[in-house]
Amino acid sequence: MLEAIAAIVKALGYAAALTGAGLAIARVSLAWGLKTPLHLPTSLVRSAGSLLVLTSCATALIFFLRLGGDADAPTLAAIFLSPLGVALGLQLIGGLWLALKTERRTAPIGAVLILVAFGVVGHSASRGMLTSITIILHVTAAAWWCGGLWILLATGRTASTNFPELVGRFSRQAVWVVMALLIAALTTATLLLEFRIDLALAYQQALLTKLGLTALLLALAGVNRVVLTPQLAGQDRARIRLRRMIVGELLLFAAIISATAYITTYLSPHDTTDAAHAHGGEVQVSGPIAIVDPWAPAMPGGAPTGAGYLTIVNNQPVEDRLIAASSPWAERVTLHASSTDRGIARMCQWACNSPRMWALKIP
Repeated sequence: MLEAIAAIVKALGYAAALTGAGLAIARVSLAWGLKTPLHLPTSLVRSAGSLLVLTSCATALIFFLRLGGDADAPTLAAIFLSPLGVALGLQLIGGLWLALKTERRTAPIGAVLILVAFGVVGHSASRGMLTSITIILHVTAAAWWCGGLWILLATGRTASTNFPELVGRFSRQAVWVVMALLIAALTTATLLLEFRIDLALAYQQALLTKLGLTALLLALAGVNRVVLTPQLAGQDRARIRLRRMIVGELLLFAAIISATAYITTYLSPHDTTDAAHAHGGEVQVSGPIAIVDPWAPAMPGGAPTGAGYLTIVNNQPVEDRLIAASSPWAERVTLHASSTDRGIARMCQWACNSPRMWALKIP
């Protein structure tokens, strides 16, 4: 249940980030040198900034609950002193900036903070600086595209005479933006997958679905540019048809955002990295937390206790921790840690080793 809520919150946060930041940066490029003032949906920018603030706080709360809900030092450090905390802080400040400075020239500063946050945490950030840069470039291009569509939609609803000029300007700039988006996306995916393609993996199947949605978006944009844009000067109905096509593009953006939220919540490019190596490549693990090879040896009759063993793989881009265990076949389950002291193997209950300091890290 908590994972589903996290995915929904993440999708809303992505939508708010792309909309708010996209409107701020697209306004700058589209309004440059325009003869008449550019119509900007300021209420939408404020709403997007406010929603991003709420989703940032909700994400922090969800992570806090997943770590056990105890406000101890390790938990607070994992939230606020981690890459996730930095990203949430950037989104929080950026969202507030957009909400409070919507109509000012400094509004793009908030957009920059929001876009940089995508390179701080997540699947791409776990691969180093290069993937962080490519994902920021990818998200920036997507945000500009999304924001530009909202501006066109808002301008098309009015009787503005600069609508054909604005559409033409958007189309010319979009060619370069889409090229940057595709190059950044392909580079990021290649680095994440380490040049290995295996469509039997759930993560790569999800990426393929996202690629298909993007192809539909590009096809729709191509129709707008080649067919409808040239008709704007002579046909009033062309404006109506173009607005409907823009709504279709925004709906496809919503589908892509939802797919991205699902991928980053439930799947990981690291699914088989360490577990497969450790088990001779015979296992494939998926999901945020995976249990590999659980087993328990047979115990002699009358034995009051037994032992069980398993490998836990954390595929998430953030730390997690094991705080308790239970079994329908045992009255009580305790966690033990083994250690070697002066050549002697010892085992004691996890509590004696400060379990709240223990964390499961990315393979």
